[in-house]
Amino acid sequence: MPEDNNQNNIQNHRNNERRNDTTFLPESPETPPFAPPPEMDIPAEVPGENEPILPTPSVPPIPSRPGGGNGSNRPNRPGNSGQRPPVAVYPIPIVPRPPQNNQQPYCYIRFIHAAVGYGPVNIAIGTKPLAHSLVYGDISSYFIENTGFRNISVTDARLRSSVLTRETFLFNEGGVYTIALVNGINGVSMFLISDMPCRNQRVNFSCVRAVNLSYNSPALDVTIQSSMTKFEDLRFKTVSSYQQVMRGQQGFYVSETESGAYVFDTTEMIGSRNIYTLYILGDAYVYPGLMPVFTEDYSLI
Repeated sequence: MPEDNNQNNIQNHRNNERRNDTTFLPESPETPPFAPPPEMDIPAEVPGENEPILPTPSVPPIPSRPGGGNGSNRPNRPGNSGQRPPVAVYPIPIVPRPPQNNQQPYCYIRFIHAAVGYGPVNIAIGTKPLAHSLVYGDISSYFIENTGFRNISVTDARLRSSVLTRETFLFNEGGVYTIALVNGINGVSMFLISDMPCRNQRVNFSCVRAVNLSYNSPALDVTIQSSMTKFEDLRFKTVSSYQQVMRGQQGFYVSETESGAYVFDTTEMIGSRNIYTLYILGDAYVYPGLMPVFTEDYSLI
């Protein structure tokens, strides 16, 4: 019958549609992700005819610090991450130890801990304790002490019986000194620095010098950029002469003498008719590298 044939055709057509219909089930956790077979090149997408082609954004170049050179790679060089420790600027308090009578001569002594790899130390003159728990990168006050030959001992602040070094120095009447604890061949050693001031100070100027206390740094130059004052070829234990620098904020730029490679820079406030020292300390090849300690020196003027 025609009617029955039509119904059968409709039913067969529906069955064929069901066979051709594909149903995607949700993937289980074990189902591998869909991806192109290995070693298959994936063509880049090409924009359609009506889609505008956007230009590729340009990436600005990474700025380089001035004075780059071809020296060895140091932690505080351009291209290395990490911040240097903050610069410590120290005033000049005097710890009074007045002589017992007016005829007894005296001098002024302070200490700076620049020995890389050593913890806090205690310092004594003879049997009299002075600096207590002086940490690396720190500087003590000036102490008023008797003159003549004096025996100075440095001990580990955590193991008080452990003597790191003991040396004897001659201190002159009215002298002003800084004793730096530095790295020596057999451990900690002491380096005596005279802080006697320059005496040709001018109005609106101060005296400034630089000292290299890093045992393994190359020779360094320190340039005060506004006045182009330069301390050149500062090697380990080199103390520059004083130079006159105008008061106000001054930028100190430290570089290697041979290559001109940048090491670090710092900005310091210079007063009028004062005396300052920029100490450079640290291990040149271990983070955080070389660092500055900027101090005001004691002046008898």
